[in-house]
Amino acid sequence: MNQAAINACVWRAYAKAAAVLGVSGEQYRPVDALAPMAQQHAQPILSFDVSSGFSFSKPLTWGTATEYVLTDLGSDTAVGDILVCQGRTYFVVSAEPMRPPACILCNHRVTVSGVTGTQGDVVEGCPASILMKAKGESSGSGVPGASRPGQFMLYLPLLPGVVLSPYMTVTTDLGTTYTLNAVEHSGFGVRCTMSMQQV
Repeated sequence: MNQAAINACVWRAYAKAAAVLGVSGEQYRPVDALAPMAQQHAQPILSFDVSSGFSFSKPLTWGTATEYVLTDLGSDTAVGDILVCQGRTYFVVSAEPMRPPACILCNHRVTVSGVTGTQGDVVEGCPASILMKAKGESSGSGVPGASRPGQFMLYLPLLPGVVLSPYMTVTTDLGTTYTLNAVEHSGFGVRCTMSMQQV
């Protein structure tokens, strides 16, 4: 049996498991960073767990961003896909043969605007995960007596044509604003460190 046939067997097994364990969800495949969820790609059956073995023995804990998913769509799952299920939103960061896709659980929708002196947004309304990295370690705001705002990690899905850079501004759905400090682009998506704006 060749590799493609083995992969097909694995995906069929995942689909059967998803049909038993999962519920109906929504799948989006971003084609525009300014409207990443403009058009639904599919309506898969999804089941998430923090363990790739899907033992369902551990609950999701504070600060945990990574979960794994069983889906009945098999190979039609790609890095950057946005999945919505039971009121939670995720994006796919890894979709390898013979392994369940890995996802990041999102807790905000964000808009990213250019550095000072530029106009327009580069990302709008995109699901993202923002987690506190450390307290009081980032640079201050420059205002005398201001407390250090801490460092946060931002995880964004792989979006077509998007290149972020330090000093861009991130605004969440709650109206909180951050400044990007460092940016890492990879095949998984975009990972950034950022600090909260105080002024």
